[in-house]
Amino acid sequence: MDIYIVRHGIAADLDNEIVEESFRYLTIHGRNHCRIVAQRLKDMKINFDAVFSSPLVRAVQTAEVFASVLKYDKEIKTAIELIGGSSFSRFMQFIKRHSHYESIAIFGHAPDVNSFSLSLIKENPIKDLQLNFKNSSVCKINYDPSGDTGRFEWFLNSDNMKLTENPLK
Repeated sequence: MDIYIVRHGIAADLDNEIVEESFRYLTIHGRNHCRIVAQRLKDMKINFDAVFSSPLVRAVQTAEVFASVLKYDKEIKTAIELIGGSSFSRFMQFIKRHSHYESIAIFGHAPDVNSFSLSLIKENPIKDLQLNFKNSSVCKINYDPSGDTGRFEWFLNSDNMKLTENPLK
């Protein structure tokens, strides 16, 4: 199965209006940046069988922008395992519950998106790659549920739109 792990877009800072982390929403710049990254995925002919998001506003909004650009017209489901601070074992239980899909997108938060990506690829030599999940960055991992192994495919750095591919393909 292909797993696309995406960090949420640029969100508003905490201030007098937004006093709780969970209420942070995407800024206009964040939405526009998400559209640019999603368009790059569309140009790469990426499609998702299912989309899952952290229930926090900024992650759901990011998933909605990506879904709109990619013409994904199914439900965007939320998962408590993606809210931030979940253990890798809980994340893996989530992945295994949804391993019947060929391709899923997961919208979450730093540092989880980074640690989950690196943990999924386990003993893969590419694990030494430094993934820097800036807002809206995307990592594609091919995961084999039967062997419980993941292979790094590519990483799209949203800051410079540079695609880093697995040289071992």
